[in-house]
Amino acid sequence: MCETEKMQLGERFFIYSEAAENAVVTFSLTELSLPANAEHLLKTYASMLGTDDKRLAAAIFCSWYAGICGAKYALLTAAHPMAHALCLSNMSVHLIRTEGFPVFSFHVHENRDGLCHKHDPGNVLLDELGLFYKNDVRPIILALAKAAQTKAVMLWKQIYNQLYTYMEEEARNAAGDSTRNLIIEQFKAMTWELEPEVFGLPANPFRNMPKFRTDRNPPHNTISIKATCCLAYQLRADHGYCSSCPILPAE
Repeated sequence: MCETEKMQLGERFFIYSEAAENAVVTFSLTELSLPANAEHLLKTYASMLGTDDKRLAAAIFCSWYAGICGAKYALLTAAHPMAHALCLSNMSVHLIRTEGFPVFSFHVHENRDGLCHKHDPGNVLLDELGLFYKNDVRPIILALAKAAQTKAVMLWKQIYNQLYTYMEEEARNAAGDSTRNLIIEQFKAMTWELEPEVFGLPANPFRNMPKFRTDRNPPHNTISIKATCCLAYQLRADHGYCSSCPILPAE
């Protein structure tokens, strides 16, 4: 992987080939799939955020953890060999204290080359993603849900929120309308067509009909409404709901 690709993985998805120094908490993702370890991470993170609400910590952590899911999707669709390095047994999470809000980084232990051929049929990509969510993401979500005493479906929807944001960013940067539409349609197929059993739920939490509203902030663009509230308003009394929050009343 070239330096530019490494930089993009770090800046966009918080994934690095080197372990973070001076991390407050470090777990392999396999260790994090144990509820006791997930609870330790959430308690520590919540304290650093200035709260004791593990549910809030879990929701915000999932927006970081979704970086792995976003990178997996991007690398698989690009037929990049590093896609198969992003798995439960080959990564660690690091919680890092900063002068502002704490941050997370995800360390890839080994850069494994996998068999991945460009322009695979859609069902092959869907199968790859299904196995990834079932075997690598679901254990983490279940551990976080148990530790935070919240519903797993709400954490899956936090993952979806960030995945949708990644898709919107890619679509905005597309070369033309045909490419933009292809990005949107492929994302819909690769989320809607996943089986509920992948998530361990009675319904697919990624099967969301996009909704839009006019941003209340200048320049008042049309924006998408999130699948669930990110809970960031609970961090500061003056924060309020995001313009894209589903809690806000319809226009």
